[in-house]
Amino acid sequence: MDDHFTEALLVLRRFVGVPLPATDWRIRALVRPDGEHIRIRLADAAGQNVLVDLPTSFGRKHGSWWYVGALRRTAGGLAVGTVPVAAERQGIPYVDVAELVGSVVPEAAEVTLDDGIDYLVADLAGDPLWHGATPSAAPELYVLTGFDYHHPGVVRVYLDHEGRTIGVDLPLSDDGRLRPVQWWASTKLIALLNPEEPTTLAAHQTHDAHDPLCEAVYDLTEWA
Repeated sequence: MDDHFTEALLVLRRFVGVPLPATDWRIRALVRPDGEHIRIRLADAAGQNVLVDLPTSFGRKHGSWWYVGALRRTAGGLAVGTVPVAAERQGIPYVDVAELVGSVVPEAAEVTLDDGIDYLVADLAGDPLWHGATPSAAPELYVLTGFDYHHPGVVRVYLDHEGRTIGVDLPLSDDGRLRPVQWWASTKLIALLNPEEPTTLAAHQTHDAHDPLCEAVYDLTEWA
């Protein structure tokens, strides 16, 4: 697993629960389609979606915080109509951020006052982003490498597990009602991935799912 992608996941996670500044865009998917890009799907309250490809070449050169400024500037440009949207990919409008570097997006990493306060508090609190931790509650079992809110009430998480990448569908609701936070998602997942019970995970495989981002898909929406 390339640690750079896990850093990108940790650094951009802040825009999952809150919109990017001065916009209504939130991250609803963050995946690695290849070794050269981080693909973000942004969505707004009206249900509009746009795919944004962030080139890893700039993130590797300037540090993972570069993605924060790049995505922030791109989303701001989308909000006011100054960022051109290319032909659709996967049926969704698409933006290649590499084409915006030097104009809309600065080449160097951008730091705002919000970023400075965020870093200070996060570093002192032991945020895994700044202390070299793996994005996982059980690093010996899995590493979280991406996610996609691909269906109402369902998030597909992408995990590096036993030498391969798998997709696991997890529910956000029970009987149509959103679950409260702290429903022990990691505890349930760890129980399923336990190597002492290999048949448990296999029983939930979705054999007709075709996802190019992983080698197998498992449906836990009725189990977890």
